[in-house]
Amino acid sequence: MKKQFEVAIAKVDKDNKIVEGVVYRPSKVFDKDGKPTDHIDTQGDWMTEDDVKKACHNFTKKMAITKGQVVDKAHNEKAGYGHVVENYIAKVDIPDIGVKVGDWVAAIEVTDEKTWKEITKGDITGFSIGGRAVYEK
Repeated sequence: MKKQFEVAIAKVDKDNKIVEGVVYRPSKVFDKDGKPTDHIDTQGDWMTEDDVKKACHNFTKKMAITKGQVVDKAHNEKAGYGHVVENYIAKVDIPDIGVKVGDWVAAIEVTDEKTWKEITKGDITGFSIGGRAVYEK
């Protein structure tokens, strides 16, 4: 049974305009053909724990190179909507925000007022990573 996993914002700190949640959950259980039986993303794709860790680390490197200018909106590739204030691979479960060991987790301080209003209204409800992948058959 495959379970689709949505990367919803799990916690909203209204005083500090920070949103927090799982960026990506790795697939850990596979069938005999190597297909995940636990988690796939909303696009029908999946990544192993190693892949998720690499993506998180590459994102951290990108933050260093771009001096933190990495938070875009709806994959428009235009930074300036906020700052990543936490970015890590969970070493333990964090039940109050729905995190499991191995999840990529982030907290974003939202600096764009229009975007903050969209979050508080419920128009923006989660995180989404962009990237390129090589599909193997």
